Amino acid sequence: MNVRELETISLRTLSVFVHVCRTLNLSLAADQLELPKSTVSKEVSRLESHLKAKLLDRTTRRVALTEVGAIAYDRALHLIEDFKTMQNDVLVMDQQVQGLLRISAPPALGEFLSKRVLPTFLKRWPKITVSLNLTYDFEDLFSQGIDLAFRVGDIHDERLISRKLGSSTRILVASPEYLTTQGKPQQPSDLISHNCLRFQFNPGDTEWALTSKQSTMTLPVNGNFFCANISALKNAAVNGLGIAQLPINNIMEELGKGSLVNILPDWHVPPMDIHAVYRQGLNKPKKLAALLDFLKEEKNLFNWSI
Repeated sequence: MNVRELETISLRTLSVFVHVCRTLNLSLAADQLELPKSTVSKEVSRLESHLKAKLLDRTTRRVALTEVGAIAYDRALHLIEDFKTMQNDVLVMDQQVQGLLRISAPPALGEFLSKRVLPTFLKRWPKITVSLNLTYDFEDLFSQGIDLAFRVGDIHDERLISRKLGSSTRILVASPEYLTTQGKPQQPSDLISHNCLRFQFNPGDTEWALTSKQSTMTLPVNGNFFCANISALKNAAVNGLGIAQLPINNIMEELGKGSLVNILPDWHVPPMDIHAVYRQGLNKPKKLAALLDFLKEEKNLFNWSI
């Protein structure tokens, strides 16, 4: 039996047939189903025509199952019960907060999520499983099957719903060792003569934008190390290689221990907004709705501005 043939057998037809088999009375089955007796008779005839077999012996006085009809009744009963089970399972799944939640985030933000956000969330909803993909790429949520992405910066995809969580600020830091040997900058222009560790993909990007309460400026910088990974950049700064711009949330421990020192505290990189983005749609899965509600409750976690 091919797909086209299967599509012609409706659950309505099978359900009517099962009711007739249970009652062995067309009139009683019609009353229970609240259908005209003629409709019940046509549904049985439709199933017999489709299966090319006589399922019921019908006379004006009695209805009886044929041998083939008994087999059809048993199979139809199981099909209907299986469908009801599937329907119930889907309903239960939809009503419960559980399932796989696919999340994407930049590596530096993902490190914070794994420390401060996701453990608490998963303790609250232990039936949810999180898959966290760390990447700087802005994946297409539609093609990659991502439920929610954390993004830093402006959002330009009109197909996505964006929820601002907070903002992130990068500050200028260096190790005490580096400052002892190379001196501490007193003003932004002093950075030109220092070894500046750059977060970048392109070696040609050699300008830093800085802002203070009074003004914003751009200045050229140079250094012997650049990469597109915050953790690697932080390690280089901690080990005395030079001055780096690093997100506040990723260096709280180092600032507390003194392995990194905030230099030029009146100046920092212009803050960038942190967003949670997800695909448009009328109905959000309960697992995604639970995460969005949690992020709303814990919005102070993402307040990393100066």
